[in-house]
Amino acid sequence: MPKNKRQKYERVRHLPNVTIIEADEPPLPEAYPWHRMAAAGSQTVLELGCGKGEYSLALAAANPNDLFVGVDYKSHRICAGAEKALATGLGNVHFLRTRIERLREFFRPHSINAIWLTFPDPHVKNRKTKCRLTAAPFLDAYADVLVPEGRVHLKTDSARFYEYSMEKVRQWGGHVVAFSEDLFGSLLGGGAAAKPKPISAYEKTALSRGAAIKMLTFSLSARGAIELLDPAGGC
Repeated sequence: MPKNKRQKYERVRHLPNVTIIEADEPPLPEAYPWHRMAAAGSQTVLELGCGKGEYSLALAAANPNDLFVGVDYKSHRICAGAEKALATGLGNVHFLRTRIERLREFFRPHSINAIWLTFPDPHVKNRKTKCRLTAAPFLDAYADVLVPEGRVHLKTDSARFYEYSMEKVRQWGGHVVAFSEDLFGSLLGGGAAAKPKPISAYEKTALSRGAAIKMLTFSLSARGAIELLDPAGGC
């Protein structure tokens, strides 16, 4: 393990806004900080595969009355986001280090208002399709923890993963609420569109190489009309 990663691994274990679940550790119902932190009338939002938690941090800053929980299995990534949250005084964001496959163990049924999947690994090899975060078992878990009107927001620069996700949501019986195959198209073309928010470091890198950022918003219960997402960032 590189020295910097090792140092972050040690630091993250002492951060008050991080909960670490070891692989063999059983869940402790009702014991987790997000249960206590959730206020009456507030929303709880998950960022799965959060990395450094850039979306969680930006959304928490913009929505101080709501609670944001970033979930990832990489300690050094979570450390960066958690330390930034503490440095900037963001008390409405928390981080959970665990496998996303264990999601149901740590969140109450129908307690989550929205889920963000921010550039997850597309697992392009066919033998890895079961690991894609829009495979049916993951959709089952999302449906269990989301409130009935809750939505999942996916951003990716992988056309293959985007198309796979669109098809899997429909096969599952979910509803595609909104979509875009090139969310930032007007910006890449030099247009005067409003700046989309938030934008992660990975997203900026993808845009710099001319990649089209794709976005899919879907629900796993409600039905309604499909709309095309506004490239100006109406998400």
